[in-house]
Amino acid sequence: MKPAHTFLSKFKSLTPPDDAMRRAVAEAVSLVAGVPVKKKDITISRGIAFVKMSSVAKSALRVRRGEVLAYIFRELPKARDSIRDIR
Repeated sequence: MKPAHTFLSKFKSLTPPDDAMRRAVAEAVSLVAGVPVKKKDITISRGIAFVKMSSVAKSALRVRRGEVLAYIFRELPKARDSIRDIR
């Protein structure tokens, strides 16, 4: 009988669903940057998470971009393969 890890190794490269990443980004922006964001205001395209918000809120996000990304990668480690930047 083969060990289970041989069967599960093909699933190792899967990335989290888009919904989970959008939820993680919304939570991170709300907690770290202090700007309330809904999951529906976030789109992920080509490794960049685009957040729809006012220009003042975007400035606050730019200042804390590194902290927000660190929070996302801590909560959802596989997101490191999918999200490179937040705008």
